[in-house]
Amino acid sequence: MDLQPESTDRPVAASLKATYRALLARGLEAGEAANLTAFLHGLPSGGFRWTLPEVEAIIQRRIAHAAEVRAESAAAAVASRTTGQARRPASHPRREARSGSTHVIDPPRS
Repeated sequence: MDLQPESTDRPVAASLKATYRALLARGLEAGEAANLTAFLHGLPSGGFRWTLPEVEAIIQRRIAHAAEVRAESAAAAVASRTTGQARRPASHPRREARSGSTHVIDPPRS
């Protein structure tokens, strides 16, 4: 079942606006409320002056990206099931380069 874009946009936009309005009602100025709203929704706040439309646009992009990643993962899972091959996760290059022993950079001196 495909969701319509506006069905996922409304809850986020409503949440952002509700947070922003609540902060304004508590006496924050518009810029302060926008910055705190950005911070509360996971955006950096140090040295930035956010506006509510900027915060909303970035959050929407993050949601869209996460949806694309989930769709790609689902497609890859379906493709691996149809070909009968299990997808192996890529191993980390450092792990492959290690031998069986541990390595000490600077051993302690007596």
